[in-house]
Amino acid sequence: MMHKILIVEDTREIREEICDILIMEGYNVSQAENGSIGFEMALKENPDLIISDILMPELNGFEMFQKLKKHKETLGIPLIFLSAKAEKTDIRMGMNLGAEDYLSKPVSIDDLVKAVENKIKKKLIIDKKIDEKTTELSNILQSQKNELDNYSHLISHGLKSSLRNVSDLLAWTQEELNDTDSLDDSNLNIQLMNEKVEKMELLLVKLEQYNNITKTSFKNENININTVVQNIINDINKLSHISIKINNELPTTLFVDGQMLEKVFEILIRNAMDHIHKKTGLIEVACETTEKDYIFSIKDNGIGINPKYHKRIFKMFQTLGSSKSTGIGLSIVKKIISHYKGKVYVKSTPNVETIFYFTIPKQ
Repeated sequence: MMHKILIVEDTREIREEICDILIMEGYNVSQAENGSIGFEMALKENPDLIISDILMPELNGFEMFQKLKKHKETLGIPLIFLSAKAEKTDIRMGMNLGAEDYLSKPVSIDDLVKAVENKIKKKLIIDKKIDEKTTELSNILQSQKNELDNYSHLISHGLKSSLRNVSDLLAWTQEELNDTDSLDDSNLNIQLMNEKVEKMELLLVKLEQYNNITKTSFKNENININTVVQNIINDINKLSHISIKINNELPTTLFVDGQMLEKVFEILIRNAMDHIHKKTGLIEVACETTEKDYIFSIKDNGIGINPKYHKRIFKMFQTLGSSKSTGIGLSIVKKIISHYKGKVYVKSTPNVETIFYFTIPKQ
């Protein structure tokens, strides 16, 4: 690829000499005899580098440079000023404006070639970083757009389903109110409607929690995980037939957002409780430490999960038939752990046990 260089110099001999040198070095070179023409050519050709004299008719080098800085197309073009040795003050002004370098007249071939090579290399590095950052930001924006699209769809899906149930119950109740012998059934339908409304309210709360989990919402500090889990065990409304215990010492210092990690443990522990239908239920919390990760586990002796659902359950509204679940909790867990570049997965044997794992890389 031939890099484009624009020479802006009012003295023809100097301009052509520089042009010949750079053409010999393999550059694609254009010429302008003053700042006004140079400005127009820069807008049209978008060169990789501009070499410009300072004192010129119509538009001097400083004025041209300032105009170029006002256009987004030419804002990032590096510029080297040419100057006589007596113009030190002008050079200082040019550097303050943002010029990359200056060369004294008469121009040394070695100095010219070296300065051009350095500025072209620097521009290539900057351009590459800009492209990478642009791609990264584009991917982030696309991801956020997709998430917003999914979010809207999921709200619509979840609420429509619950509202449809309420609508059906209302219709049945209306029919039964016309029959004085069906008051008990009507009361039952009203109770079911209340349950559906409560579920819709919970659904909205969970969706809001999911949507509020962003990069800026994490406030990391050193957290004792034993304390976090023990507080959940103490506060949670445990069923009499279910025991919850910590199997081994959990990390005493982990640099995370305490509230976020508490949410992860609470969701997984509550999820385990909802799926234990045995006379004696047991939930065990543990942590294994490897060279790179903390691997946390929440194990229960509940009904288990069919292997075909092991990946799907981390997607929105995958409830596996539970009337209590909104189908959002595990999605919240995955989103939080993904922020820490960790993984969430499950291993389960139906009617025997289920173990949810999540990893947090060591700092």
